[in-house]
Amino acid sequence: MPRISSAGLGSGLDVPNLVEQLVAAEGDPIRSRLDRKEVTIQEGLSAIGTFKGALLDFQSSLTPLRKADAFNSIVATSSNEDKFSVVASNESVTGSYDVEITQLAQSQKLKSKTFSSELDSIGSGSISIQFGTYNADTETFVVNSTRLLKQIEISPENNSLRDIQETINQSDAGVRASIVNDGTGYIMVLNAEKSGLENSMRISITDSDNNDTDMQGLSQLAYNPAAKADEITGEIIGKNFQQTTAAKNALISFNDIEISSSENVVSNSIPGVTLTLKNLTENTKETLSINKNLDGVKNSIKTFVASYNELINTVTVLTGYDPESGTSGPLSGDSSIRGIIDQIRRRLSTSFNGINQKLTSLSSIGIDSSRDGTLRLDEFKLARALDNNAGEIKHLFSAAVSTTNKKISVSSEKLPTINGVFDIKLTQIPAKGQLSGLVNTTSYPMIFSGNEGSFDLSLDNAFTGTINVPAGRYNSGIELAGVLQSSINNNQSFMRNKATVTVNHVNNAFEITSDTLGSESAVSIVSINETLSTLLGLVSGSGTTGKDLKATVNAEDITGKGNKLHLEGALDGIVLEASGGKTGDRGELVVTNGIAAILDDLTDSFLENQGLLDNRIDGYNLRIKDIDKQRDDLVRKLEGTEERYLKQFSNLDAMLSKMRSTSNFLAEKLSSLPGSGRK
Repeated sequence: MPRISSAGLGSGLDVPNLVEQLVAAEGDPIRSRLDRKEVTIQEGLSAIGTFKGALLDFQSSLTPLRKADAFNSIVATSSNEDKFSVVASNESVTGSYDVEITQLAQSQKLKSKTFSSELDSIGSGSISIQFGTYNADTETFVVNSTRLLKQIEISPENNSLRDIQETINQSDAGVRASIVNDGTGYIMVLNAEKSGLENSMRISITDSDNNDTDMQGLSQLAYNPAAKADEITGEIIGKNFQQTTAAKNALISFNDIEISSSENVVSNSIPGVTLTLKNLTENTKETLSINKNLDGVKNSIKTFVASYNELINTVTVLTGYDPESGTSGPLSGDSSIRGIIDQIRRRLSTSFNGINQKLTSLSSIGIDSSRDGTLRLDEFKLARALDNNAGEIKHLFSAAVSTTNKKISVSSEKLPTINGVFDIKLTQIPAKGQLSGLVNTTSYPMIFSGNEGSFDLSLDNAFTGTINVPAGRYNSGIELAGVLQSSINNNQSFMRNKATVTVNHVNNAFEITSDTLGSESAVSIVSINETLSTLLGLVSGSGTTGKDLKATVNAEDITGKGNKLHLEGALDGIVLEASGGKTGDRGELVVTNGIAAILDDLTDSFLENQGLLDNRIDGYNLRIKDIDKQRDDLVRKLEGTEERYLKQFSNLDAMLSKMRSTSNFLAEKLSSLPGSGRK
């Protein structure tokens, strides 16, 4: 009997391959869809990154234009760098000057008598070093009130010439001491660290041998340039150093106007210009030229236009449609990108009417929009605007706050968001507290022994110090005023609190003025010795209190502190500072947020952490993560499907195998039946 068979059934079934194909047929379409979706998202993410990079480049082009200083660039040149060099700030005014240098500033040098050894004892006591101007015609020494008297103690244990040299150099007294052996002995040389007539030295000694001017002990180092010869002996006592180099001021002329300077660095003669003098011009005149350098501004504006156009071209590619290829950019239809560009374009059309008289828009300096959205630049028109109205171009671009009055300076802790011109009217000028003494009838020279007593001074209603007048011979009220000023400013209480005064001698009376401005400024004498009161004309009591600056700005009445006025309201963040002048109208305050400043802040808001673009990037990344999750879910689903198919086909394979076995058994039995061999 023929065998029962079924081709392809039973244990010969290829279950793994069959299951693999079934699982693939179910998963591949989903994978392809997810892959296509991820490619689109990745293209969008890459496009956002490209746009962000173009926006960063555009913002970089704004940085130099938002700074007001960039529009005030000044270059100063010297016709002869061997004679003088020059540096100009943005406050300087263009012009040309003839320069003649007839004398360089130099510092004073003194030398002592010759000592036999640098190690032998000289004497103990104290050395007081003062600086001032010695007038040979009047034989007077006027103290430099800006420099403090320095007292140096010399102990008996360290009183050799070398010890004294080291002590002076460690005292920070403004003098460098050195010792020179000239072959016959040792000489001390004192060199004033600062040059100029007002930095000549006067050295007073308090000698332990009770004679402060003779040629014995520490007084051998006394030097009073105004010491007079004894009427009988003709000997000059107390002028024990010899001057080897006299202090001199630099003498320089600008356009035949002579200037004297205590230093070879001259910075106050031409506003905003600093000269460093090197050599004499030797009967010739050199030239100092001050000119505007606006090439940097022009290049910055050109870079701004180019960067904007690059940004627009990038956006066109990313969001546009190519009719030839029939493809759209990866950000086509993206409303956020269009919104950013629209906001930038609107800022470009900002009007500056009311602030500028001539240049009221970008178009007025040659920057106009093209039909494709890019900018075109007329360089000739820009150059003409820079030459004629650089100040107004500054208002077009930069964040700036300025005043039209040179005696009203302005700074800004933060710039208000408004643009405008605001009137300034001062209603009270700041003043310092001052105390005036009585008319002094005591004749000069006035001699103080140091036993006249002291007075207690209160300064700025906060600090009190006891003041002693140093012993000495004072030839004029001006000289004594300088000593009083040094004595007050050297007081430890005032030094610790950085409180200082200026003392003048006016109409035979002493005036003590606090160096602090405002209502906190005050000077009063708490108590004074009767003898000292008679000599100085100072009595116990309070002087006049200082005043704070008051003004009306933008119709707001404001009281400042000292000479500074912190504006409020819409102008909050601006600080005005008055120097001199009088009450009344004092010009205008000009506040501008130029286009570069506005766009810089705007792009910064787009680019900041968790800003619009970061949120867009985060959105794309979340969509990619969602695709990854869908892939993971698909893998888990297909694993379950594969397991189910394997189980089902394994059961089928087992059943077919069993049926085949049954078939074989039946075939064998049938073949053994009688007659099974007949056809």
